[in-house]
Amino acid sequence: MRYFIFFIALIAISGCANRGKDNREMTETKHYKEAYELLEKKSYLSAIDELEELEARFPYGDYTEQTQLDLIYARFKALDYPESVAQADRFIRSYPTHEQLDYALYMKALGNFYMDLGLFDRISKTDKAARDLDAMRNAFQDFDELIQRFPESPYAADSRQRMVHIRNLLAEQELRAANYYARRRAFIASANRAQFVVRHFQESPAVPEALAILSKSYEELEQPELAAKSLAMLSSNWPDSELFDKHGEIDIDWWPSAQRKWLSLITFDLLR
Repeated sequence: MRYFIFFIALIAISGCANRGKDNREMTETKHYKEAYELLEKKSYLSAIDELEELEARFPYGDYTEQTQLDLIYARFKALDYPESVAQADRFIRSYPTHEQLDYALYMKALGNFYMDLGLFDRISKTDKAARDLDAMRNAFQDFDELIQRFPESPYAADSRQRMVHIRNLLAEQELRAANYYARRRAFIASANRAQFVVRHFQESPAVPEALAILSKSYEELEQPELAAKSLAMLSSNWPDSELFDKHGEIDIDWWPSAQRKWLSLITFDLLR
């Protein structure tokens, strides 16, 4: 019995050694084929392991550049957005004239686009404008670089659409800040934020309310000419806006009155 167990163990050890030897002797083409099959099966974590080993064993092989591109994709699909962005950035620096550079730029932008999104963003609508949008700003710059350098790229159209989405988010965030300062009667700050929206996000849906806040802030600051100018811009471009009352004056229902000043301060504006 002891000899039988020893014999089985010897076979097992020999088999492991042979598998290790086979793996070491695997050609670059076969190794890449296995990694690609894992990508096809959507086994992204296993694909990452295979691609990293392939990259380590054949750093200057025939599949080096494609391996790096596949790693960008695999990390992205595995939801490892920071590593996907870093991998794309390395590829862009290493191969600045590569024929698939537009793809690397696009994947880098997508990684930044989804960087701050969590599980709940995928299954429900969350208020993204209320959070830090630094990664979104990076994505905007990446998409813009792609469009500027490769206007005919197959990824350009989607990049433009995503830039519009990001622009609207950034405008909404600035509008929230203007709203916040106005509620606390910090009208210089609210005017500055509202003006920023008008100047830098001209095609955003946030512009009408920004103009309304700008006009009301100037009224509070006793700047009638500037208030009238903002009002005229709003009425000429959005004459049917719900921001107007029946007399054509700006009517913002949450705008702080003198009577509400202390109530807002005491309740931290929880009661509107």
